[in-house]
Amino acid sequence: MIFTGWTLAQLAPWFAIGATAVTGLYLLRMRRRQVEVPFAALWEQVARQSESRKIWRQFRRIFSWLIQIMLLALVGFALLDPKPTTWLHEPTTLAIVIDRSLSMSAVSDTREGERRIDAAKHDAVGWVRTLRSMDRALVIAVGETVAALAPLTSDISVLLDTIDAIEPAFGEADLPRALALAEHAVRDQPGPRIVILTDGAVDPAGAEALTACRTLVTPCEVRQVVGPAQNLAITAFAARRYPFRRDQVEVLTEVSNLGDSRAAVLLDIEAGGVSLGTRRLELDPGERKREVIADLDAARDRITARLLPVSSVDDHLTTDLGPTLDDVAYAVVPPLKPLDVTLVTDRNDLFLEAALLSLDDHIRLQTLAIDRALETPPPPELAEAKLIIFDTGAEPLPRVVPETHVVFFDPWRHESGPCPILKRADVTRPFLTEQLRRHPLLDDVVLKDVNIARGTTLTTEVGDTVLVRSLGEPLAVLREREHATLAIGFDPRQSDFPLRTAFPLFIDNIVRFVEQRSPGFVASAPLGQSQELLLADLGLDPTGVTRIRVLTPGGVAQDTPVERGRFRLQAAIPGVYALTSLDGTSVGTTVDVAVNQADLEASDLHPRFAGTPAEELTVMTPAPPASALGGPLWTVIMLCCATIIALEWGTYHRRLTV
Repeated sequence: MIFTGWTLAQLAPWFAIGATAVTGLYLLRMRRRQVEVPFAALWEQVARQSESRKIWRQFRRIFSWLIQIMLLALVGFALLDPKPTTWLHEPTTLAIVIDRSLSMSAVSDTREGERRIDAAKHDAVGWVRTLRSMDRALVIAVGETVAALAPLTSDISVLLDTIDAIEPAFGEADLPRALALAEHAVRDQPGPRIVILTDGAVDPAGAEALTACRTLVTPCEVRQVVGPAQNLAITAFAARRYPFRRDQVEVLTEVSNLGDSRAAVLLDIEAGGVSLGTRRLELDPGERKREVIADLDAARDRITARLLPVSSVDDHLTTDLGPTLDDVAYAVVPPLKPLDVTLVTDRNDLFLEAALLSLDDHIRLQTLAIDRALETPPPPELAEAKLIIFDTGAEPLPRVVPETHVVFFDPWRHESGPCPILKRADVTRPFLTEQLRRHPLLDDVVLKDVNIARGTTLTTEVGDTVLVRSLGEPLAVLREREHATLAIGFDPRQSDFPLRTAFPLFIDNIVRFVEQRSPGFVASAPLGQSQELLLADLGLDPTGVTRIRVLTPGGVAQDTPVERGRFRLQAAIPGVYALTSLDGTSVGTTVDVAVNQADLEASDLHPRFAGTPAEELTVMTPAPPASALGGPLWTVIMLCCATIIALEWGTYHRRLTV
């Protein structure tokens, strides 16, 4: 037995003072009440009977005094905080890190139908219940964000309530930050220890953090919850309006089979609770399949994609969708902005200008003189254009062209120029003998019998598309890289092409083709990541705007600062976020942004780190209980004091100790 509270030297004077005070109170003579009686002889007889019990009365007062001294001694003993030597141990400070990423919502192999997060919580409860009176612990939940849900405490009930409230989140677990927080919290504490509960399905940074965990100075243990790896997920979802049919939209959906078995699934597209179309998909292991559903009604501006199980399939197909958190995606049908088109011209081709002006509802046309186009750096009309058309005739082309979609008419009239599609040979009166009719650029365009005075055949590289040939030689070539480059090896003004109906159709096809390749309106943001967005891209006028209000799908509103038309959005749950301008010229205007879980690593349930499986481990060896009541010994002593006081109170009222 050792004492960890007051010392005997500290306690002795206070005990002496208390004992003296109690004894002094008992030595005080009791003041008797004087009562006048009519017949004194009767009361003298009663007094003589009381004298026969005098010795017992004195004993009862001594017994009461002893009880008070005993209580005082017990309180002093409790202040010494006694502890049996069998209870002594090095205190432990435990950090329990629980992975709550998307993969933890999948089922585990520990119990039938049990989620991985529930298995991890069950294991965490086992660790908490082994804590002894001097041990402390904290619980850290890690998803896209890291949070210490409870401070260092020895209160087991607080820790258990904290663990019980943990639920899986979206996205991947930020294990490097979680491990750094856990180590910082316990490394300077007595008996530091870290335990990480995860399924091992982490990103490369998380796998490196778990590997580094085992090399830390602070003892660190990784316990793995195992489970099946089958999962199907929506990894991309977007909606766009048709540039020339604004009442219609098309939807692009990418579904990935991240499991090890061939699977079947139903893809359902809905808006406002009404199904717009359903596709049945079959995917091999590791396969990604993109589905485009076209010609959808754009009356509703929010569209949802869902994965649904197939009711009956062949024996060789699985219908297990895995976690449901990545089976839903959202899209906002964006407003369509006009395409910025710049025409660099010598103003001698009115046919081309007229064809472009006829598309005024769909493009924002700017014409640029040759001398302006030759300036360095390029003027804003070139730098900001989504499509540049060079029709300079006999004038030279600029040396440098911005990285965007470009169309060159007769690019090699001069020997130097920026066209990446090189010249092969000059040709006099070329005949257009072959055209790629099925290509979108030549849709409804017939080039038969077009008369051309002169032209240039072009060289091709792997991946180039030859649209028009002259006796087998390329005369119009499309090169698709990050941006599209179209080279047409003749000047329309040296042909009768502008006089045919095919010419405006060809220009219209060029604009449509670029529209379909342009990302255009960005109405979606990744889950979890803090992304910088432009108000102008969302359809909000940034003039004078300093704050916007972000309303989450859960109904939580938060004001966000805006600097120079830019703001940062960090979304914790998928859905449609409403952004409202609080000041500026667009005050009160609201736009929507869709946020989706599209992280392949978060949806992949294959473990990338092998810890020790939870079912193969035992938790820390439990120590003997701190006391019969689960607390320190002094609590038992104080309980004994309370019991003695209650007994003394009862005997007092029964007039046994008075």
